[in-house]
Amino acid sequence: MHRWKPGKLLTLPHTEAMHAATEGNGITLPDLLRAPHERGRIGLLLLLLTLTAAWIDMLSYLSLGRVFASFMTGNILFIGLGVAQGNSGLLIRALVAVLVFLVGVAFGSFYLACAPQQQTGPAWHHTFVRYLLLEWLLLLVYAIIWRVTSNLSQQGGVQILLLCLAALGMGMQGALVLLFNIPGVVADALTGTLITLGQRLAQGLGHPGPESQEWRWSSMFLVLLCLIYVASAVVVALTSAFILTPVVPVIVVTIAIFALLFPARQAV
Repeated sequence: MHRWKPGKLLTLPHTEAMHAATEGNGITLPDLLRAPHERGRIGLLLLLLTLTAAWIDMLSYLSLGRVFASFMTGNILFIGLGVAQGNSGLLIRALVAVLVFLVGVAFGSFYLACAPQQQTGPAWHHTFVRYLLLEWLLLLVYAIIWRVTSNLSQQGGVQILLLCLAALGMGMQGALVLLFNIPGVVADALTGTLITLGQRLAQGLGHPGPESQEWRWSSMFLVLLCLIYVASAVVVALTSAFILTPVVPVIVVTIAIFALLFPARQAV
């Protein structure tokens, strides 16, 4: 059965035929993730995005009014706390972060849904790169505004602007990570990761015996996500006044982009 896909209303007939032929030679995203040589690359991408989220979260909490840019559970708690305490500043910042994050997730999900669902491996890499470039631009503007601002604690409007840029980027990042549909991996928070680790611990206790290599590696990967989150939070807390600290997320996303591009060029 023919399914309509966004963007086809403006496609010429011969272009649509070429597009369909190209898709016929491609693979779906689940098939891409099952390829052994792709697992390490996607794993590295997820680790880098987790580092970005943790770094941005700690910067936001320490310097943008004690709210988060990606950890929305904490912000929803702060909304209730702001109402209970009559703290309008906290209420506004937390509410803005939640709403802008939702916008980022919605925009990112729409963008990714418009991409062809069957592509070659390099084409998938380029799709992710184009998407990450949008987040990269947001983080670059975030870093520039941060560095040219003399005293953030005295400028509530600038804090809100930085929080919007960060939450929008983290919402888009969350949509990308959810697209991979890896159990326990969200990259914006660790609740799902800990739940998955707890489930696997229960499985190990209830069914003792030799574990599969894939089971062990995936569990170690989830633990590594937690360690990266904690380690980056510690580093940001210790270096929050350092001039390059707001630039680190831009550098990390740049590494993620090149990690996707370099293998793709080799494959071509």
